[in-house]
Order: sequence, then structure tokens, then C-alpha cells
Amino acid sequence: MIYTVTTSPSLDLIMQLPSNLAVGQINRVVHEELRPGGKGINISIMLHNLGVTSTAFGFVAGFSGDELMRLTAALGVKTGFLRVRRGRTRINVRLKEDSQPGQTSINGLGPEVSSDDIAYLVRKIAKLTAEDYLVLAGMVPPSLPQDIYSTFFESLSERPQLSRPKVIVDAPAEQFKYVLKYGPFLLKPNLKELETYFNTELADAKSVLDACAKLQQEGARNILVSLGKHGAIFLDEYKNSYRIAAPGGNLCDKTGAGDSMIAGFLADYQVSHTLESAAYMAVAAGSATATTAGIADKNKVMELRAQMKDHSDWGESLI
Repeated sequence: MIYTVTTSPSLDLIMQLPSNLAVGQINRVVHEELRPGGKGINISIMLHNLGVTSTAFGFVAGFSGDELMRLTAALGVKTGFLRVRRGRTRINVRLKEDSQPGQTSINGLGPEVSSDDIAYLVRKIAKLTAEDYLVLAGMVPPSLPQDIYSTFFESLSERPQLSRPKVIVDAPAEQFKYVLKYGPFLLKPNLKELETYFNTELADAKSVLDACAKLQQEGARNILVSLGKHGAIFLDEYKNSYRIAAPGGNLCDKTGAGDSMIAGFLADYQVSHTLESAAYMAVAAGSATATTAGIADKNKVMELRAQMKDHSDWGESLI
């Protein structure tokens, strides 16, 4: 079984404006949509779309927490959310303007999580076995200890290595110091996160691959670096490296694209047990969501996967 953890899930209110945002004025939208948000939840949604069962963990509270659970369940995701007493699940606003690429994001606050709440989730995680996969995804909100991912790893480290679940981490660069020493099965930074962690610009494929090698020295087993329209670079635990080009398509909404990469990787790997195959599926899934409004469906993912050539091309610059 695959378990995803989102320490700060959200309701995302996407609002489409007919023109540029008029600051200080009344703005009326032409379309709006309410979606469950948070990296782990997005991963579970994509896994469901790919026909794979997972359970989404996270802390929720208040009326917004009720709606988050309802929307997530409606999308077919099995949930194991923990309800906390104080505060509310954060509400994020995403403003899209017809004349501007991308979006303006305003992120809300999350609930207040107690030490007892954390201990309860830790006990659930400690029960996972070698047959399971655990995905730690996203930022850690200020209301939680910043080393909470270390706490999750520690709950597993009391058992022999072969009896522990495989742990996948998709988190900001500031979390690397808490997780690398535990040897995560997969680390998935994007290019910006990799540059932030090493405090240097990575302008070509070789420099990215060198940075991946350093992450392996610090403990990560497999590293998948998402490069947006340039695809990904993957370094596996056997020192095999791959430069994977993204299949074609016009960017629609990149929200959830990196999360979809994790889902694609896991959906493939738990069947094929082949790291290379999983990495290619990861890029196909990420590209599918980037060229779709919302999280892509299986047909879109498989259509793009069929377009990809399974070979590495190290000839192009990243910029």
C-alpha cells in the first residue's frame, strides 16, 4: 500500500479573471473552482487516476477540513486524515489572469496541531511494513516542528532495514537536512530546490548530475530532478543516470505536475520494480498534468508515455 502524508493540506480556490488584476478595486471572476490541495493529496489523486490505491494522511480542522475530506473522497481517494481541534484547514486562493501566464497565489494558515496529534500520526506510520511506500510531501507549516519528517523516519528506524517501508520525499530544500541521513528511497527536488540547497546556479545537465551525486553521498538512494519543460534528470542507486526529455504539449496549469511525477514513478515501480521505467513514467505523468487543467487522467498519461523515446540525450543545455 502507498501512504501519502501532507502535513498542511488545503482547499484551493482557483479564480479566473477576465483581465488583469485591479489592485485596490473590485474584481469579478468569470470562472471558479474549488479543489483539494497539498502535494500528498495531489499524489494520491493521480495515483487513483492511474488505477492505484493509496491512503492520504494529513491534519485537518474546521469547516474547511470537512470540505477537504468530502472533495478528496469524491475523487476516489482513501483518506486517513486526522481531525485536530483548533483552527481550520488552510484556504488558498489562486488568481489567474487571461493576459498573464501563471497565477498569483495567496496561501492561508493551517490549523494548530498538538503534540498528541503528532504522536497519533507517528504511531500510524510506525506500523507500515516493507510492503508499503510512504510519501512525505510538501512544506512543513509553522504550526508544526520543522523536523517532523525526522520524527517520522525515527519511528521506522527502530526496526531492521528490510522490514521498513520505502520512503519518498518531495519537500523544499530546507527539509533536506532532516531527511538525507535516513537514506530515503527517492528524493524529488526541482531545479530551484537543488540550487537552493547547494547555494549555486546549475546551468547545464552535468552540473545537475553532479549535484545529484552529492545528494547520494549525503544519503539519498535515488534522485529525480524535475526540470519543467526540459523533463528530468534521474540518478539511480546503481549510478545509472538518465536525461529524460518531456513529451510535447502546451502548458496549461503546472500545479500538481511535480506531484504527478511522484505518482507516475510509484504506479510504475510497484509493478515493474524497474527504476528506469518508473522514471520515464514519472516524466509522462508530470507532463500530462502540466498540459491539463487539474490532475491528468490515465489516458493522457499513457498517450504521452507512448510518445517518449527510452534513451538519454545529454546534448542539450537546460537553458
